[in-house]
Amino acid sequence: MSATIREQIITTYVTRLAAWTTANGYNHNCGATVQRAVQHVEFKDLPVCVLFPQSEAVEQRYNQNLCEMTIKIEAIAALGTGNASIIQEELLGDIIKIMTDQSVAVTALIEDVVYITGGGAELINPEEQTVGAVAEFKIKYFTIIGDPYSQ
Repeated sequence: MSATIREQIITTYVTRLAAWTTANGYNHNCGATVQRAVQHVEFKDLPVCVLFPQSEAVEQRYNQNLCEMTIKIEAIAALGTGNASIIQEELLGDIIKIMTDQSVAVTALIEDVVYITGGGAELINPEEQTVGAVAEFKIKYFTIIGDPYSQ
């Protein structure tokens, strides 16, 4: 069987996050390592971004479900000699920019993308000097009632 609409959207964003590079106009190269729903990343893999699919709310409209899925993005980078607060703000800006990029954000599958919360994260591992940021987005999309594979 094919992937659900939800899974297709998640996969689209995992692929999109790979474009998160300085060559593409971002502050960091978090697209070098994109992971999905992992709790631990290795220092050697930094910078890294992790996509966490979250719960969704559903509202019925005629013969369709309007789904609002939350996706959380965490970005982690090495602190090095930089200022942690500045790096966090750069990471947060990068996350917002890549997740709301209109070339991906509104497609045939996605109705809307809304940035709902975000900010700097505490040092993930003070011994390894890592710093991060996190942001959450509401992804709105439709499915046919009883058929998560179709719109």
